[in-house]
Amino acid sequence: MKKEGLFQKLLNLATSKVGSESNTPIIREFSLKKDQEAILGWQEDLFTGNFPGFKMNPYFMREQKLRLNDAYILPEHAIYVLEIKPGYLAGFIWCHIYDTNEYGAFGSIEAIYLVPEMRGKGFGRKLMERGEEFFINRGIKNIKLYVTITNEVAVNLYQNLGYEVKRWEMQKDISNNLND
Repeated sequence: MKKEGLFQKLLNLATSKVGSESNTPIIREFSLKKDQEAILGWQEDLFTGNFPGFKMNPYFMREQKLRLNDAYILPEHAIYVLEIKPGYLAGFIWCHIYDTNEYGAFGSIEAIYLVPEMRGKGFGRKLMERGEEFFINRGIKNIKLYVTITNEVAVNLYQNLGYEVKRWEMQKDISNNLND
């Protein structure tokens, strides 16, 4: 018999019926006091999965904490968390509105993350839909996001939601040309 993981147990609990009342996972607004620790705890997994060679360090974590504080205060940001049971988070989406000379006002999905046990269950789509709702309610007409090309599951999700490639970001590794 396969051993059930903690998040799978919580998901089963959260989605089971309790009498006539359903304990369905919810997407709610980020609370700095209650949720910051969880989001900071997911940063290493989020970044190592998207940026090969990424190494976590104290400076990065300090910067992420400052960014979260700013996002909590500034109205052009919104962070929503997936709560599978009161006090148990399983993911988040971070939205930001930019207004630039080049593109005008547009929405940006700064980050989206789900714990591995919650992936493939439709929660990524639900988080994206909540993010899109934030932008629509503020009159934003376009949303941009970055995704690592090898993250096929995420690429497929975004394409199924109507996102299209508009620009290519290209890189070249020249580390072999450096003099040591």
